[in-house]
Amino acid sequence: MKRIKKYIKNKYVIGSLVLLFIIIVIILRSGSSNSGFEYAEVKIGNVSERVGITGQVMPIDKADLSFGKSGIVQTIAVKVGDKVERGQLIATLDSSTDKATLASAEAELAEITRGLRPEEYASDESAVNVAMIALNNSKKSALDSFRDGYVKAQGAITNYTDTFFNNPQSANPTINIRTSSYTFENAINTKRISVTENINKWKKDIDLSTTNPDALALLTKADVYLSIIKSYMSELSGIVNDLNPGNSGLTQATIDSYVTSMNNALSGLNQAILSITSAETTLRNSIIAYDQANYQFTLKKVGSSDEKVRSGQAKVAQMRAELAKNMILSPIKGTVTKVSPKIGEFVSLGQNTFTVQSVGEYKIEAYVPEADIAKVAIDNDSDVTLDAYGANTIFPATVTAMDPADTIIEGVPTYKVTLVFKESDPRIRSGMTANTEILTHNVNNVLIVPSRAITDENGMKTVRIVNKNSKDFEKVDVVIGLKGSDGMTEIVSGVNEGDKVVTYVK
Repeated sequence: MKRIKKYIKNKYVIGSLVLLFIIIVIILRSGSSNSGFEYAEVKIGNVSERVGITGQVMPIDKADLSFGKSGIVQTIAVKVGDKVERGQLIATLDSSTDKATLASAEAELAEITRGLRPEEYASDESAVNVAMIALNNSKKSALDSFRDGYVKAQGAITNYTDTFFNNPQSANPTINIRTSSYTFENAINTKRISVTENINKWKKDIDLSTTNPDALALLTKADVYLSIIKSYMSELSGIVNDLNPGNSGLTQATIDSYVTSMNNALSGLNQAILSITSAETTLRNSIIAYDQANYQFTLKKVGSSDEKVRSGQAKVAQMRAELAKNMILSPIKGTVTKVSPKIGEFVSLGQNTFTVQSVGEYKIEAYVPEADIAKVAIDNDSDVTLDAYGANTIFPATVTAMDPADTIIEGVPTYKVTLVFKESDPRIRSGMTANTEILTHNVNNVLIVPSRAITDENGMKTVRIVNKNSKDFEKVDVVIGLKGSDGMTEIVSGVNEGDKVVTYVK
């Protein structure tokens, strides 16, 4: 024992022991890395294929509402945020003229059995002639207003708003001032194209008006053209008025000149609208006056008959239908999200004035790239996260619809896919950004390996199986199945559970 202690105290012996220990460690470590590759075991597991897209939350039902005719808003029965039932009154137009016309038709129907006296004949015939002269004058004035409205609208566009675009009247106009996003830029460029198309249609109608002078039909077309132009200018005005030196790089003087140009354009458009509206009102009143005079005269001449009664009844029904166009009723149960007109404001036929959307039930609209659309199918399940609540809060949804036609986004063909949330959740709101992972395919309890372990040689899929000595490996052909989004791939044949496959060669 004393001899052992003596040896241990000897510094040369201690140094030799330390050196021997270091050599053993180096040998062991070098031995464990001699293989020169990394590997993973073939396991039983699940493989899932998912397609990730980003979309926007929208209500399932949404109704953009408009009046069935042009006119002055008389009453608005709702405000933004109000809950409405199906069939509930939303708003009305001034219907005094239509009510008077209906009352007249009803009175005529009530007196339909009374014949025409000799002294009434001459008076009624004269009334028809006077009404005809007034109607012809109104038609001529209407055609003049149709042309004048075109000139004013075109001038407002080309003289003022086109300064905000490069190639404004081409097939590819581009706004040359800052917008808040690419979406807004694309939308205003598209609307500028639509304006050109409608201005060209208006000009064509003017050219044809000499051979087909249906004045009322032309004014109705002008209402539609003006509604499209008004929508375009309203959106463009919002862009211009949002400019400031900080976000646009423009001087305040330049911005002020832009605002002035925009205001001049809106003023010109309003003049065009006023010209068309006044002519349409005058012409409609002239038509009504002539129809009333002629109808009354005809009825009295014919005298009471079954045909005469049916004609009177049809007239009353027609006037009631016309009166109904002055009202907007909600077609769905929901919440009012848009009230754009004010009482006393003129609105055009077809102009979107109110919006009602369903409450509590939402969908997602997203666009899947061409490369992934073949993977997606109706009824695919999906996990959805909303930016407002973070990546750990999952909202389940299901694919319910897929557009058959493509939509080009930034030069890439995409296809719109609609998903519906499986459960109602008060946290979900319209307009939220939805990050969607669609489960397109999955297989369970199959052999799986890391996808990086699979190589492609001459069209054949292979893996490298580690030999029993763990020092080298050999290549084996395999048949693969589903390739998962998580980096794992199904192996149909060629390997067994527990085999080790090379994933990386150093």
